[in-house]
Amino acid sequence: MAARATRSGDDRQRLLLLGEQIQQPRLQSCLDRWQITGPVGLISPGWEEDEDDDHWVRESLRNPVVNAMLYGLADELFARDPEVLALLRERQDRLRELRDIYQFQLHHWCAVLRGLLARRETQQIVAQPLKLAFSQLREVDRQYLTAVTDVIREFDRRIAPKHRPSIVAYQRIICQRLESCQALLVAGGHVGVLLNRLRISRVLNHVRLPIIAWSGGAMALGNKIIFYDHFHPHAGQETEFSRQGMKFFRGLQLFPNAQQRLDLHNPIEMALVAGRVPDRPLILDSESEIEWSGKRLVHAQGIHEIGTDGLLREFKP
Repeated sequence: MAARATRSGDDRQRLLLLGEQIQQPRLQSCLDRWQITGPVGLISPGWEEDEDDDHWVRESLRNPVVNAMLYGLADELFARDPEVLALLRERQDRLRELRDIYQFQLHHWCAVLRGLLARRETQQIVAQPLKLAFSQLREVDRQYLTAVTDVIREFDRRIAPKHRPSIVAYQRIICQRLESCQALLVAGGHVGVLLNRLRISRVLNHVRLPIIAWSGGAMALGNKIIFYDHFHPHAGQETEFSRQGMKFFRGLQLFPNAQQRLDLHNPIEMALVAGRVPDRPLILDSESEIEWSGKRLVHAQGIHEIGTDGLLREFKP
């Protein structure tokens, strides 16, 4: 089922992670750097109903663009096999119940930590309580991720994607679309939807090509997914770990679109974010680049890291 890969074995493991691209896209210069001149596949189910509105990507590239249409083809899959959609909706209901309890726990521990962080500069006595409170919150995050992972695995067993003809056919169509491509572009959008379509299609397993991912697409390829928005219109929504990512890279937690979604000038809120993240928390903007080859970070530029004091510093690998 694998699409034909035209690059070398080592090259297929190459991964370039970028910030937002729609305003000043740099995708063509990235492809030129890798000497990719042929067609590239676009993975953009996170755009949902706007998946096929890819004109800005096409206009920014000399390479032909093949839209894999993971979102639209999945709708056709659900119409042919409504049991899959019913199971996914049942799974979503279970995950929503877990999330409600998790948010209840987050409100408590985040309030405690904000109070302690506000006293950190003037009261040395809060150092140990602060350490213990962060430990408790990280354990809440860990238990929630474990529970979410267990639910997803349970429904994977019930859906049985490797043996379900409708899903096998869906995967085959996507691979056929991408068989002439020399690289994959992974866009952002709704990261939860993107992850769901990546997992049901297994496109990144079947199609082994160099990847350029930006914004939420870059975040989805990491170890863990965090949903964050300090300016969310619904008050009281805490930053939350969501689920496991695709694990194409480790040791880094990416925060794209941070200028719009994180209160970067509030050291208490930023310290609260950094203190919960086991990996190095990095800010991605439109000039950011992180390149991986195999399991090794080979290049990084335009990256800032959130310190445990809530301040931003230049990222030094």
